[in-house]
Amino acid sequence: MAHEWSVGQISNKLEKIYAAAMQNRFINVDGKESDKFVNLDMEEYKDVRLTVDVFKKTLSVEKFKHLYAGIVLQTYLPDTLELAKELSTWAKQRVNSGGAPIKIRLVKGANQEMELTEASLRGWECVTYRKKSQSDANFKVIMDYLLDSDVAPYAHLGVASHNLFDHALGMLLSRQRGVEKFYSAEMLEGMSETAYKVLKKEGLDVILYAPTATKETFTNAIAYLVRRFDENTAEQNFLRHSFGLKVDSEAWKTLVKSYDDALSEIEDLKLTPYRVQDRNKEPIKPEIDLDNYVYESEADTDFVLEQNKKWAAEIADKWKNIAKSGGYHAKPVVGSKEIERDDIVKVIDKSQYHDGIVVGSYVKAAADDMKEAVKVAKEDIDCWRKLTTKERQKILMDAAHEFRKRRADLIGVAAAEVGKVFSETDVEVSEAIDFLNFYPYSVRKIEELEGLHVAPKGVGLVVSPWNFPVAIPTGGIAAALAAGNTVILKPASDSVLCAQMVCECFWRAGVSKNTLQFLPSSGTLAGEELITNRDIDFTIFTGGEQTAYGMIKQRSDIHLSAETGGKDATIVTSMSDRDQAVKNVVASAFNNSGQKCSATSLLVLEDELYNDENFKRMLVDATESLHVGSVWDFKNRIGTLSSKPSGNLQKALSYLDEGEEWLVPPSYAHGGNPYMLKPSIRWGTKEGDFCHMNELFGPVLSVMRADDLKDAIDAVNSTGYGLTSGVESLDEREQKIWSEKLKAGNLYINRSTTGAIVIRQPFGGMGKSAIGSGKKAGGFNYVTQFMNISADKFIFQKTHEFSSHGVFADEVAKTSEIAKDFVKWHREEFSKEHDYANVRGESNVIRYLGVKSVLLRCQSGDKLHEILSSITAAKIAGASLLISLPKKIQSDELVWLINNSRNILAKEDVLELQSDDELIESMKKAQRIRFLNPKHVTKNIYDALKDETKHITSEPFVPHGRIELLHYFIEQSVTNSYHRYGNLGVRGLKEDG
Repeated sequence: MAHEWSVGQISNKLEKIYAAAMQNRFINVDGKESDKFVNLDMEEYKDVRLTVDVFKKTLSVEKFKHLYAGIVLQTYLPDTLELAKELSTWAKQRVNSGGAPIKIRLVKGANQEMELTEASLRGWECVTYRKKSQSDANFKVIMDYLLDSDVAPYAHLGVASHNLFDHALGMLLSRQRGVEKFYSAEMLEGMSETAYKVLKKEGLDVILYAPTATKETFTNAIAYLVRRFDENTAEQNFLRHSFGLKVDSEAWKTLVKSYDDALSEIEDLKLTPYRVQDRNKEPIKPEIDLDNYVYESEADTDFVLEQNKKWAAEIADKWKNIAKSGGYHAKPVVGSKEIERDDIVKVIDKSQYHDGIVVGSYVKAAADDMKEAVKVAKEDIDCWRKLTTKERQKILMDAAHEFRKRRADLIGVAAAEVGKVFSETDVEVSEAIDFLNFYPYSVRKIEELEGLHVAPKGVGLVVSPWNFPVAIPTGGIAAALAAGNTVILKPASDSVLCAQMVCECFWRAGVSKNTLQFLPSSGTLAGEELITNRDIDFTIFTGGEQTAYGMIKQRSDIHLSAETGGKDATIVTSMSDRDQAVKNVVASAFNNSGQKCSATSLLVLEDELYNDENFKRMLVDATESLHVGSVWDFKNRIGTLSSKPSGNLQKALSYLDEGEEWLVPPSYAHGGNPYMLKPSIRWGTKEGDFCHMNELFGPVLSVMRADDLKDAIDAVNSTGYGLTSGVESLDEREQKIWSEKLKAGNLYINRSTTGAIVIRQPFGGMGKSAIGSGKKAGGFNYVTQFMNISADKFIFQKTHEFSSHGVFADEVAKTSEIAKDFVKWHREEFSKEHDYANVRGESNVIRYLGVKSVLLRCQSGDKLHEILSSITAAKIAGASLLISLPKKIQSDELVWLINNSRNILAKEDVLELQSDDELIESMKKAQRIRFLNPKHVTKNIYDALKDETKHITSEPFVPHGRIELLHYFIEQSVTNSYHRYGNLGVRGLKEDG
């Protein structure tokens, strides 16, 4: 976004290269002394405008007025003709004022694989032509323009191609128009010696390009040549057909047809950009047929586009100066009324800390407000629960459009309040829109399952964090509302203004202020008045683990769905792409000042990498190159902390464990602004050290050494957390071992560990990183936590084979029918890997891992078919099973179960008669706990387990495999960025063939 600043910085560096070109002159073929020639090339579309502007700015410096230099243009971009016109017009002015002409090297483009991949990953239009004939046509169109007698003297043309037909056209046009001296043919050394000789024989000026490398960097030259061979041997490439080429041969006819196809494209060829996203325009509300709606992700903003840079600048101008227009203010909303009170908190702009700029303020809710809010939510005055799922979907998708309309202000308020850079909040807004579109869609998918009935649980409390002040509160609210519940939002104190705007989007869309209420307050008061209130049916929480533990201690039977952060790690092996690894690690560790629960705060290097001084230097250089400072200055990649360092972060900044050293020491930017902490790196962290085992939530990266991959995996797993984890390795064997052994909810291969996208990478962890049922946010199962689900009774056939079971023959028969359904759903859902996104270059697998151990508590009143079906479910998941029965048996079903246990249970399974104390001790050891009736879970049990953070599944048994089996499996997301700079490799060959 900081285009002008970037142009200036790069231009300063280019001046040194141009100066060296003028100082190190050479004798050319005409025997004259000349400056060295420098050509500016570009690979990615995002660099095109930047490169053109740098080229013009630098050559406009007086001392380079007479320097002859070049730039490359790619004709697979439909907007290249306009760039050619811009450059040639500028070049003409330069020459007319006494300067040297320029040279334009025309190529067809070599980065299409990456452009296709990025477009697929980001949901953007691909910037290139999709057909080779279109690129070839544009090549001829631009050649025709540049070889005009009024253009060529100012912008010389170099036709870079191995296609002799193109060179023939260039030769004929230049000769016919008398501009041959401004034209040259360009080829790659070693690709086609024959073609080079043919062109020289015609008297053309031919330039050959070849890589140069030192002995130490020779592998780079090899990589370059391999890439060129790959390009030039593609099916449609001229060289593939040129060897032994003869007129009228089949190869000749193929090439002539290719040439004719390009000519036929010219008349209708698009010559304006494909990517035209413009955030300045009012977004058009999509027309949606809800009955046939298929979920699609929302596209992020492409800040490379000029119109979007202008849009960003206007956001900055408004929100940096919001205080001048009165600021932005928030108030509690209870029962449709805004609460006025003297308990007001001022919100400062941390980017303007030294100037004491106040962004706005908020009013804190009191205890009476909270009591009233719960009462209103329970009564559901506006009958949200009575709406159909489809009616709720319509309103929530309208809310999604309100977020589209307020994208700019959501970005602005997040920058002003929590110091988040624009690009970080932009993706949050997209995620919020995704949640609003996806959760009602997923509710309908559940509701449509044959035989199922769903109903809301009642009142939901959403306690949201400050680090994702838009997406996370929106996701919690959207999930709860989609399931039919009324909602109370209690935002983090550091992000109240953001939460206010989030609520406004819901209210404007038609969610009433009785249905969604807003309670900014202190965490202490919310804990006393909301967490303990038994009229709140469930709580959605994202934040620190200690806060979650505190909630459980305040109300031991709380229905809590909590994501509690993690000690996330990236492992880098000797088989990695080291440049890519550094790029991904630095982004994962330091974006948003490391204040992401998914941020890499631990880097584990295999021994070879750990002792690689070059890798170490790259890591330091990449880290120190990150600009930290005001969010209003777009050159800064990192803004402010949400609050001053404290707790674990402050401790980590103030000391080193034995053997550790600061590779990059901590410091503050912007004149010592206490909110602007620069990224730092601790080197030499050992297993068990403070920064190995503790979450920091700040821009501090700790680096450990591991003997090998197994040692690295053990180091990561030993933290006890399990939210996200990454590995950098090109070895598929290492990838497989890592993905099977690493214990985390979201696994990432060869990409950053942050930036999960709805349905693509459902988000949620394992171990200390998740409290509750563990269903992943942004996945199809998440909403099931907030609904009461029941199913029709199974219709079963009485058969002779069950007659031996006597009085319980019907129960056994029911179990048999249910088991068939369980097996079916295991086969269709739980044993499969699912990739719902199907994006290019990245697989996004959602898979289910069976739990290792299950404690099934059976008591009087439990139906035998439910008990037997639960046993079946545990065994389908591959779990070992402990069936716990009360000491005193008062149920014929339990007597039957005891008598038939040998025939039912596997060798590793156990059936025990247990007292309450024995049951509690066993529950502490089990991975999953299942009660078939919530009334059987006593307060004594909840109280005894409140320090264990054990989730007790006590929902009524549902005789439907798609729902009931969820209790016995853990969801995991595995993302593999398998492309190599866009090239799909073997997978691409499989897809093509």
